[in-house]
Order: sequence, then C-alpha cells, then structure tokens
Amino acid sequence: MIAVRLEDVSLEYKGSKGPMTWRIGRGFKNTHLDRAFVARTDMSRQQALEAREKDRVQALDHVDLTIPDGKTLALIGPSGCGKTSLMRVVSGLEHDYQGRVTYDGVNMEEIPMKERRLGVVFQNYALYPHFVGRGNLAFFFRVRSAPREEELERIAVTSEIMGFGFEKLLKRRPGTLSGGEQQRLAIARAIVRTPRLFLLDEPLGNLDAKLRTQTRVEIKRLMSRFAITSLYITHDQEEAVSLGDEIAVMRRGRIQQVGTYEELQRRPANAFVAGFLSLSPMNLFRGGVVAEGELRLDTLRVPLPEAVKQEVGPGQELVLGARSDSAAVLAGNSAAAQGVRLGGKVQVVEPDYARKTVRIYAQTPVGSCAAMAPLGAALREGDRVEIVLPYEGLYFFGGEDERRLG
Repeated sequence: MIAVRLEDVSLEYKGSKGPMTWRIGRGFKNTHLDRAFVARTDMSRQQALEAREKDRVQALDHVDLTIPDGKTLALIGPSGCGKTSLMRVVSGLEHDYQGRVTYDGVNMEEIPMKERRLGVVFQNYALYPHFVGRGNLAFFFRVRSAPREEELERIAVTSEIMGFGFEKLLKRRPGTLSGGEQQRLAIARAIVRTPRLFLLDEPLGNLDAKLRTQTRVEIKRLMSRFAITSLYITHDQEEAVSLGDEIAVMRRGRIQQVGTYEELQRRPANAFVAGFLSLSPMNLFRGGVVAEGELRLDTLRVPLPEAVKQEVGPGQELVLGARSDSAAVLAGNSAAAQGVRLGGKVQVVEPDYARKTVRIYAQTPVGSCAAMAPLGAALREGDRVEIVLPYEGLYFFGGEDERRLG
C-alpha cells in the first residue's frame, strides 16, 4: 500500500487543429490556381497557428490532492471536468504535465506505468476477447515469463477472493458473459497482480441498476478486505458515498473540496459543491443584495448571521442557499413554523416511497425551489403552496467567488 500525492499538477491539451492547409483537385497542387485559392482565403500560416494557440483545454489546473495510504478516494464531478485526465497522470499514461506526482514521497516522473504495480479497472472492461477468463488473468504472468506455479497460485487465490460462482467464469470467453460477470472478471484481473494502487474509472457505468448495486457491494467488500489505496472515479453520487472513505469534488480541472460526505454536505466550500454534491441538492437563489444587516432578494428579507455580517458590506451581492431536504411545504396550521417563507406554484411532484415523502419543485418569485412534504399530501401540478426555509438550514455564499461565508 502507498500514499499518493499530487503537488501543483497542471495539464493542458493543445487543440487538434494544426496549421491550415488547402487541397483542391488533382493536377492543381502548387499551380497558380492553388496559390490564388489560398490567397483568397486570407488565412496565412501565422493566423492558423494563432487559431491553434487559442484552441487549448486546461484539463488540470494546479491540482493538490492526497490519496491516503490504504484509503479509497472517490473523485466526482461533472463530465469533462478532468477526472480521467487526473487518473492518467497518476497512472503514468500522461507525461506532459507540470508539477509532481509521488508514491510514498518518491517522484514518479521517470518511472513507467508497467513498474508502478497498478490495478486498473475501466468502464468498458477492456478484456481480451480471444482468451477465456483464466487466460485473461494469466496474461499478466505470461508476458513477464513468471513461473507457472506462481500463475496458478495467484489465480486460485483470486478466485477464492472473488467468491461464489467465480470459478465458472474462468472457463468462458468474455463475449458469453453478462455485463456484471465481465466486470467481475475485470476486477479479478486487477487483483491478481497484487497491486499497490487501484485505479477505477467509472467501472459500473455500463451496468443496469440492479447489477450496479450488486457489483458496488462486491467492490466495497474487496476494498474493505484489502485496504488497498484506491482512486475511484465516478459521476454517480451514490457510488461516491458508498465506496469513498473521502470524496473529492472537481470542477474545470480544479479540486473544489475534499472530505467525508458529511463534511462536504454540512460545510460546503462554495456554492458549486453545495449544489452539486448531495442526494438532496441545495436550493440556490442568486441576485440577493446586502442592506441594513439583511439579505434582500426580491420581496424576501433574510436576517444575516453575525459571522456573515463581518465578511460583507452594503450593496454586496450574495447567493442564498437552502437544502431541499430541510425545506418544507406548509400545510394546515403552520403559524409556528420558523424560517423564510416563499409562495410558489407546483411544477413537478416526485413521490419517494422508500422515504415516505414527496419532493416538489415549485416556481417562486426568486427562482425554482425544491421542498419536501409527507407522502400522503394531496399535491398536484399547478397548486399554490407555501414553503418554509428554516433559518438553521440557510447558507450564504459570495456573489462573485461563491465561497461560503460565516
């Protein structure tokens, strides 16, 4: 097992568009017709190079991140935020980065991927279709001319680890296996190498809901048994919460916050984390302005906590946040309910039979608001409702940098 550290890591992908060249029909290349055509485009080589310089993608932007020894770090973020690029840097597949990547304090810049003892599991399984399951597991040993005894022993141990029914998969080709069986085989192929570091890039992305749950339990069992340092990349928040000892939230190539799910939910670093990471995302109302010790947002008047008052000034714009699972639809005698009140029109009703609640989305004067009601509440689209946002569940974020205040 190892601790992995990324220190001020940046990675930029250059655009694929090179200097523009023009080709016209056969017989015209380098003729006066060809030169005249290029002249008419008014696109010189220098202009094409300048266009290419603009077509760049900052995949990673000064990333500092630690994967603790023996722990699983779940990396989550929207599509295109740089999750897979970060994994490629950690694994050694990407070399043109700035900064340092260390395993237990050792700089890995000059160490090739094959010498890092990695176990990698991909979303698309990446199994060898012409080998049966046993051949997929044995390939690692055969290309390294390992003793036959070691190969057989490691496959036997791995089969025992993978549990009931796995022996049957060793005799079949990947094309005859279900998606869940193929992923079990891919995980076993990673385990058989006795890796120091697990890298899992959305391994459950191709599975249906039932298989996702079953395979997630299997992965959790293996991680708990071996306590191997792991980087688990996903866009599924349930997977991140279930499998990660810690969760790192990523956006536009930058790490926004790292912590346990409870830490990130209770004390989000900024409005993005608050609105992105939660099984019940936070309501965010933008456009509020500070005046006379309160936040004024349309007709709302929200008193500011003392800690927030010390960080803001009159006229400053703020974002008001309120968790949807604490926002409640008022019914009957609700005079005792304390908090900010909003009137709105129901747009969507979503029953949650497992939690015996109903989540509604209402259009209010300050924007869309999600709130909870009892499962038996008679709510329909178009109904007028009153929603209360408890004071203790309110958050305040800066209007420009959107960092949490107070």
